[in-house]
Amino acid sequence: MSTRNFTIIFAGYHTLSSQSTYHIVLAGNPNSGKTSLFNALTGLNQKVGNFPGVTVDRKLGKITLSDGRKASVMDLPGAYSLYPKSIDEEVVEEALLNDNTDYKPDLMVLVLDGSNLKRNLFLASQIIDLQYPTICVVNMVDVAVRHGIKVDLEALKDELGVPVYEVNAQTGKGIKELKRAFTLDVKPARPVFDVAGEEISSLGMQEGKLNSYKDFHFLASSEPKSWWSDKRKSQKSASNKASHEIQLQEITARYTWINKLAEKVVRQAPEKGSKLTNKFDKILTHPVWGVLVFILVFFLMFQALFTLASWPMTWIDDGMGMLIEWMRGVLPATMWADFITNGILAGLAGVIVFIPQIVILFGMVTILEDSGYMARVSFLNDALLRKVGMNGKSVVPLVGGFACAVPAVMAARSIENMRERLITIFVTPLMSCSARLPVYVFLVAFIVPEDKHYGVFSLQGLFMFTLYMLGIIMSAAIGFLIGKFMKAHKRGSFIMELPTYKFPRWQNVLSSMWQKGRTFVVEAGKIIVIVSMVLWFLASFGPSGAFEAAEATAIEETASLGLSADELEVAIESEKLKASYAGLMGRFIEPAIEPLGFDWKIGIALITSFAAREVFVGTMSTIYSVEGDTENIQALQKKLSTEVNPRTGEPIMGMATAFSLAIFYVFAMQCMSTLAVVRKETNGWKWPLLQLFLFTAIAYLASLLTFQLLN
Repeated sequence: MSTRNFTIIFAGYHTLSSQSTYHIVLAGNPNSGKTSLFNALTGLNQKVGNFPGVTVDRKLGKITLSDGRKASVMDLPGAYSLYPKSIDEEVVEEALLNDNTDYKPDLMVLVLDGSNLKRNLFLASQIIDLQYPTICVVNMVDVAVRHGIKVDLEALKDELGVPVYEVNAQTGKGIKELKRAFTLDVKPARPVFDVAGEEISSLGMQEGKLNSYKDFHFLASSEPKSWWSDKRKSQKSASNKASHEIQLQEITARYTWINKLAEKVVRQAPEKGSKLTNKFDKILTHPVWGVLVFILVFFLMFQALFTLASWPMTWIDDGMGMLIEWMRGVLPATMWADFITNGILAGLAGVIVFIPQIVILFGMVTILEDSGYMARVSFLNDALLRKVGMNGKSVVPLVGGFACAVPAVMAARSIENMRERLITIFVTPLMSCSARLPVYVFLVAFIVPEDKHYGVFSLQGLFMFTLYMLGIIMSAAIGFLIGKFMKAHKRGSFIMELPTYKFPRWQNVLSSMWQKGRTFVVEAGKIIVIVSMVLWFLASFGPSGAFEAAEATAIEETASLGLSADELEVAIESEKLKASYAGLMGRFIEPAIEPLGFDWKIGIALITSFAAREVFVGTMSTIYSVEGDTENIQALQKKLSTEVNPRTGEPIMGMATAFSLAIFYVFAMQCMSTLAVVRKETNGWKWPLLQLFLFTAIAYLASLLTFQLLN
């Protein structure tokens, strides 16, 4: 292949789009602050969907420009290049090169990390060559200054040939000026390189108004794209050009240009930029000390779930109890009043009380990501995870699984190697997600006393940490076994940038806590309201004549006991629940779950919690509110610890039963949403069905062993 000469060329001016909505697209590398800028621009006026055909997040927001026009802002996934190595990068490639997409940019906004400019310029220069109207935003200049790096913005503007703005997405500095820039007439970007040449023109590849770099990128693509036209696909098949040679030539030429540009626009004081980071990394990435710090950090996270959240949990619990009692007092004694208090509010109370832990968990995970520590966790665990069929990038979905398995499974798309990606997806649901947290917190009171040592450390927190570690250990064991059965066609690579340490962006932390907490409440609330309504119906009605017979049985069996009117009412309601549709369901599965220490009432909760794990507590609240006077979580715990199972003579929720139930939820695949997203990510039912049957079998056997040993 002959050597291609690259020359700088210019383009004309662009007038603002006349369409009703002005499309602004943000692009940049991971860790460049692009999403922080998106949040600063759009605030809470945003929504998240999926790009067509894939599960990659499609973040869209709306803003009003200074001239009154409406504009939409799209935050593309982070990418390093338009030559995709991950699903995220495939989405970016299609969004910018496919002329038939439904979201064509009127303005490209390239977000550059001022503390690591050279790394950002490869993708930026590729996008500039696409000749969209483009501006560059240099973010994190304050971080660069702290590390002795100075970026000459005027020189950068001259070299790139596009407007350049400085912002601090964390503090909001420069955001107003940037929004004003959106209203200006912006030139189409001046291509850095003219790559058209005679070779591309001679192939007759021009389609409509495609520019030279789109043609070049087509020639350099290693495989056909689904969004190519039939003409493109046939031209690619007829081409004998070696795509990897073309890519290599472009990469070499671009980095030669980037190195020269960096000499002109970047000044760095000797060693100052990396001194602090190197000091921290000597400890945090050390094979021994780094692992100890990693364990300590996550141990403290779970301690905080109890220590920081205990007061607001108590306030919420007491408040819900008073609300339910007040509603009972003001509403007439009708079936509808019973439906509202015992069917809806009792179920909601079992979840709302856990909002503090959920919010704190999401906040702490965001802090670890923003500070740069999460990338070190990935680096630190790469060697270990490779032994169990994964790699360092698997840490992101695995840790994300502690919050919610659904987005965590989607996060595995950043893993290029399909074998390692499938293993990561398969074991991620074993991470104890936030939906398990309400179940753990509820059950731990029956197992471990609420004692604190040294005024801070809780035995309950230590037990919770052990439950989380059990999931991690099991995920490693299953990953290892799957890795032995799945043949590796090629060894996966692990390439991840270790960003400089920086203070968390507190606006991002608070925004994440609000967004994720609200999503948890809204999504869980929908499920719980529906489940509570269905459960109330199942518990309040039964086969024809069943309730009359149950009442007669209760009166007959208690006639000689001399019960008070209230005690007799409780006995009648308990017998009616047993005769209801819910009771019939629970008794149907009771023979299978009795060896685990569970009665038919717990069986009902197991069934309903398949919709979402956190429904377990709400279900138990609803069941026992129908029976009697349970108004809050403490009262429900007391009820379960004192009420005796008539078959065993033991408390319904003794230590052995609670321990067995906790172990069951550690391993069980108790979430329909997770199964659905795994099916979508793996394009079939093979993997989710295997997860369902394998994890259920493991949960059953582990729970059986636990109860039999402790009972």
